Amino acid sequence: MRRIIDLRKKIALIPEAGAKSQTEEAQSGFNAISWSGPLTNHEPDMRVVWIVTVLIFALAALAQIYQRNIITTVFFGLLGVMILVQAKRKPTTGQVKIGASGIKINSQIHEYRDLKSFWVDYQPHQGIKELSLQSKRWYMPYIKIPIGDQNPVKIRAILIQYIPEAEHEDTLGDTLARKLGL
Repeated sequence: MRRIIDLRKKIALIPEAGAKSQTEEAQSGFNAISWSGPLTNHEPDMRVVWIVTVLIFALAALAQIYQRNIITTVFFGLLGVMILVQAKRKPTTGQVKIGASGIKINSQIHEYRDLKSFWVDYQPHQGIKELSLQSKRWYMPYIKIPIGDQNPVKIRAILIQYIPEAEHEDTLGDTLARKLGL
């Protein structure tokens, strides 16, 4: 059984140096948190990357041997190369701001009315520290934002005011993408 931190328990937050207290934020009508950092969890397990890449190249060879189909062979070959390239690239960094109007990632704003729910997935022993947002858009069901060293309790305290909290389970695709660094 994995260890889960219950973020619903009320924990007194220790104010940071130079930061406004919660009462000052509530009185001013501005309740926000922002940070800069990577926009994707990019810590690929290179052993898994190489195993998957070799398997894809083997599929490319088998497709050429048995089907004699150059298009399938090229497709699998390019897929293997793209996995290697994505695993080696540096993650993009950006600015994330959670406020009263929505969640802003660089210049893109996700308004609360366009979101169904959120979940703060905080499992530091497994290297998972991210905010998961479930969108109402069918073509972009989940938005995953790494929270880095931010306080997950504070993030949850802000978001619970605007959208419901619901646990978001990782799919097989999410787990594989995390292992491959995609």
